[in-house]
Amino acid sequence: MSSAASPSGATRVWPGGLRVLLLMTADLACLVAVWALVVWGYRALGFGHYKYGAGFYFTLWPAGVVFLATNALFRLYHGSVFYPSAPVNPVEEFRRLVGSAVLTHVGVIAALAIAYQSTEHYSRAVILISGMLTAMGVQLVRNVLRWILKKLDVAQIPVVLIGTGETAQLVGATLAQDAYTGFRVALEADVAVVCEDMRIFKCEMSELTRTYRHIVYVPSGASFPVFGAQAVAFDGLAALEMLNQRRMLALRVEKWLLDKLLAVIAFVLLLPFFVVVPVLIKLTSRGPVFYRQNRLGRGGQPIRVWKFRSMYADADARLASILASDPAKKAEWEANFKLADDPRVTPLGRFLRKTSIDEFPQLFNVFAGDMALVGPRPIVSDEVKYYGAAYDIFASVHPGVTGLWQASGRSGTDYARRVALDTYYVLNWSPWMDVWILFRTVGAVLFMRGAC
Repeated sequence: MSSAASPSGATRVWPGGLRVLLLMTADLACLVAVWALVVWGYRALGFGHYKYGAGFYFTLWPAGVVFLATNALFRLYHGSVFYPSAPVNPVEEFRRLVGSAVLTHVGVIAALAIAYQSTEHYSRAVILISGMLTAMGVQLVRNVLRWILKKLDVAQIPVVLIGTGETAQLVGATLAQDAYTGFRVALEADVAVVCEDMRIFKCEMSELTRTYRHIVYVPSGASFPVFGAQAVAFDGLAALEMLNQRRMLALRVEKWLLDKLLAVIAFVLLLPFFVVVPVLIKLTSRGPVFYRQNRLGRGGQPIRVWKFRSMYADADARLASILASDPAKKAEWEANFKLADDPRVTPLGRFLRKTSIDEFPQLFNVFAGDMALVGPRPIVSDEVKYYGAAYDIFASVHPGVTGLWQASGRSGTDYARRVALDTYYVLNWSPWMDVWILFRTVGAVLFMRGAC
């Protein structure tokens, strides 16, 4: 076990305090920018000519203070405010930020309704739209800030990593690369991240509690629902209540309705692609417009997934020839079931894949009930062996058009990471996670992160 002496005051306070200050600044900047944009846009479009001038809305500056205070109450600042050490998971952060933004703007409307008898003095539309945009944008602004801080190695909270083995190595690699947590492995700190067997952890508890203010325990190889989990006790016996949301009928119905509604909206918005892309495919290569791939659906049942054709008509023969003649390509295919420079793909197909346009027809699978809008990625039968005991968990839900893998780097992740992401999604699913993944997917597609 590695340990550290009590850290100096500067090491203990400054990185965490600076991180909190910068996160608060980002939250306030997002709020002010959204309000300014909405007020300007509202007036530029010719609405609200009888309302107060733009300066009136900036007299509502206490709303910014309320927003920051609400975020603090929701434990959205880690480093020193109300003593959280590690941030909540990104989905929970998104949920709490939305709740905070909604509460703040509802409070503004309530305060104005009390102060003024008539709504002619202000625009409720401005406040409502500002609230929605703040709710959607504040986590994005935070993530950009975190990325910058990670690149500059600024406001990274020092932690002592304790433990050996695969879990400790994985946690160490994650802390070195991940901008979200804001942790940096150091020799002395107030925070200990412990990656050890439970029996060793219990034996060392006394020493850990004498040295560290915060102790984050990462159990080895554990996969269980953590979203919404909370600590409970039975007459001095510590326990963890895990919420299995996929077993709740109301939430399953909510997911079904959300999938169908968003799929219809997506199809309407993407309708021009369903007109233009088939024409381009026919003009650039021989063969059908659509391609249906054999995949495994819920319960391991076979399904056929719709895609725009991105390969040559004789793609299967080309693949067999490549794998037979190129050992490196064969090894790459067996490892990932993908080829980075796939000669089977047409020039147009490369663009369709890079932008994920080839996957738009999977909305037909959502309408048919074969797939969900968000879920684990659909796999072929040869991939089942890589899931091992986790396959039953994976197969308990419908595969998704998009999912945690697509929103987390897509082709940039190795296969073990894909399995871990799929398993994590199923065990920790919630409607909020689906909405968060959809937002992340839009960003991944627009910036073409990890596509191939």
